[in-house]
Amino acid sequence: MTLETLERSEELLIYFLGVQVIFSILVFLLGRIMLDVYEAGVSKNPKTVFQRTFTFVINAFFGIGPYLNKKFLKYSFFKRKFFMLISIVVQLFASIIVYYVIKNLLRAIFL
Repeated sequence: MTLETLERSEELLIYFLGVQVIFSILVFLLGRIMLDVYEAGVSKNPKTVFQRTFTFVINAFFGIGPYLNKKFLKYSFFKRKFFMLISIVVQLFASIIVYYVIKNLLRAIFL
């Protein structure tokens, strides 16, 4: 694997982790608006291969924000927003740690 390919792999990892965090922030700020957009793309009970694939891709890229929001729905509005804010901060730090661990592993294996 060349250095350029390794850098592109790292950029894809940054993109993936960044989209998760940004979508969680948008769910925190916009709430139901972003969840409606998310739910429009996700099938509740996918039947065809296309629906299953599309639902998997949407959940893989945007799933953590709506998932956490659904888990926090049992709390009051202010508690839910507080818990979402805490989870976004934890998710941000976890994403940074995951990025550096995978980056160093890839560099150790392929360079």
